[in-house]
Amino acid sequence: MYPVLFQIAGFQIRTYSLMLLLAFVVGILLLWLILKRRTLIDPAVVSDLAFWVIIGVVIGARLAYVFMHWPQFSKDPAGIFKIWEGGAVYYGGFILAIIFGLIFLRRKKIPALPLLDAIAPAIALGEGIGRIGCFLNGCCFGKPTAVCGITFPYESIPFAELSKAGQLPAGAFSATVWPTQLFQSGGGFLLFVVLFLLIRFTRLRKGQLFGIFLASFGGLRFGVNFLRYYENDLNLWTNQWIAISFVVVGVGLAVFFGFTQEKVPTPQWVAAERKKMAEARRKKETKEAKRGKRYRKPKKSRR
Repeated sequence: MYPVLFQIAGFQIRTYSLMLLLAFVVGILLLWLILKRRTLIDPAVVSDLAFWVIIGVVIGARLAYVFMHWPQFSKDPAGIFKIWEGGAVYYGGFILAIIFGLIFLRRKKIPALPLLDAIAPAIALGEGIGRIGCFLNGCCFGKPTAVCGITFPYESIPFAELSKAGQLPAGAFSATVWPTQLFQSGGGFLLFVVLFLLIRFTRLRKGQLFGIFLASFGGLRFGVNFLRYYENDLNLWTNQWIAISFVVVGVGLAVFFGFTQEKVPTPQWVAAERKKMAEARRKKETKEAKRGKRYRKPKKSRR
């Protein structure tokens, strides 16, 4: 466990934050590449979209955490805004980020389904990278186990939480738990590979890839949640019902789009269309430049 990677002039560079940043940057680059090669959407939209996604992630993740820990915040409402003290729920960030993203796309009149398909593998890859940060930080840990467990030391988050809950033997100086962070990380990487292969070798209908991602991600979380430690059964089953809803909605979207949407274009068609668009834009700029020269007034000569 390495919660702090290193320090610079007393300022801690935390591994969790660094891995989240890496996941976000890699996801943005992958999204930009997919949009350029697989759609006619201008990849430049990624920067503006990322801004609203970040806002949705921060607000949604915090609100979900507050909801699931309301007894704690009911006594200290000001603590809701102390996000630097930690406390976020992935589901909340994911859902609100999608909502904010869809609102942004609607306002900009950008087709949503091609972008959702493009963003699905980026989210899966980000999950794989980000959960490594959870493991190194010690958060999102599993229940105590004597089978296939990972041992966290005395000063770790799992030891502190499990000791407080009375789930460790008396006199214990470490906590052996299910490595749920690594299960989710491995599942994220595996899901990314599957989605990438589907993009590479199949022609699904528009929107189907996102539906497959949503259902698969929900199934992954549903299985891992049984091994993950939660403070109470309410938090466990809140997460489980959300996971089930992801599966149901994902399957429904995949089936619905399979009957109502056209197939995604081939990379060759996209490349040809982009070439035509670039040529048309070049001709338009040349024509406007010539027209400007034609109607430009001659300068008066000075005597």
